[in-house]
Amino acid sequence: MLEIIQNTPIWVFILFVFLVFLGLLQTKDKKLSINKILIFPAIMLLLSYLGVVSAFGFDIQSNISYLLGLGIGVYLSYFFKIPRKSTYDLKEGLFFIKGSFLPFYLIMSIFLLKYYVGVVTAKELEFIHDLSFVVLISLFYGLFSGVFLGRLLVLLKIKKGKDN
Repeated sequence: MLEIIQNTPIWVFILFVFLVFLGLLQTKDKKLSINKILIFPAIMLLLSYLGVVSAFGFDIQSNISYLLGLGIGVYLSYFFKIPRKSTYDLKEGLFFIKGSFLPFYLIMSIFLLKYYVGVVTAKELEFIHDLSFVVLISLFYGLFSGVFLGRLLVLLKIKKGKDN
């Protein structure tokens, strides 16, 4: 374990600290414009998909698994109305989003998953090419990012006045 940490580039630790900070910001109540709300899911989708592509390439199994996970994540967010207790103020043009640890957990999950895949790739472990590994990792990348995308869709639905 110490060898893994010692061989980790310094930028990974800097990124980790930044992501912890970003995740902890999500635990506070806030008012945000639609433009600011769009940025976060877009970044998480991009980073998670790049994680899939960098680990497995553009193969059909990883892409289908990623899309399936994405769909499940969107469904779960939509079904459970995540983020809960959010509102939209038409006059201000801002969303009120109740703080939650869920985004923190999702950010950390994506980071740790990417770190894990990076370690097993660097160590050239055989199982990285197993179909079950490719499918499972891609599914998790999609699931975590799908929750972020689902949160965005829930907020857009609130804005349209269909759900409060």
